[in-house]
Amino acid sequence: MNALGRYLRDRCKELGLTSSELARRSGKSRQTILSAGTHGGGLPAIETLVQLALVLKVHPLRLMQLVFEDLELPARQQQAYRQRGDKSAFVADVTIPDGHPVMVGSTFTKTWAVQNVGSVPWEDRYLNCMDDELLVMTKSGERLVVAQRLRPTVQQVAVPYTAPGAIVELSVDFRAPDAPGTCVSYWKSHHADGRLCFPKAVGLSCCVSVISSRAAGDELG
Repeated sequence: MNALGRYLRDRCKELGLTSSELARRSGKSRQTILSAGTHGGGLPAIETLVQLALVLKVHPLRLMQLVFEDLELPARQQQAYRQRGDKSAFVADVTIPDGHPVMVGSTFTKTWAVQNVGSVPWEDRYLNCMDDELLVMTKSGERLVVAQRLRPTVQQVAVPYTAPGAIVELSVDFRAPDAPGTCVSYWKSHHADGRLCFPKAVGLSCCVSVISSRAAGDELG
């Protein structure tokens, strides 16, 4: 099972969906979904990812990020380093769970809880933002942003010394974009020299639903 497959499995559990229900609602066969979530199953079509994202209530870019997670370029792989006995596990979204509504232009703090479930203490490590601007060029040469982005106040957060078995909370301050939509920010752990700590891990993400003041008023009303 690849990164996308693990995410589909876990997200379905969160939403109380079976694989059959996911297939029915997305209009995709169970075989198509299984192939997308399996190593060697080939790259899923963008239309498939969009339909799955709608059912799972996440931005399609979140699923695309997971697809590319298993397609790192050789140069990127050479910068990764996995020490024997070094393992991590996601514990909880302490603040701002996936899909949480935030106002356009607002600032908020996202906090994740992560546990060192290996035998190697964590020291001299950083949580780095992995977001890239998605742009397209028009025929006239105009640069257009494909998707709205969350804007973190910093691109890197120091990970405190964390002994094996300990749980650490990591926080990042964000500013929401000025237009409504679903936004995702993606983060991964690095050593001090820039190498990835867990090259095959999904990493941490902040996924929010950015709403306008009018929409917020409708919800309250």
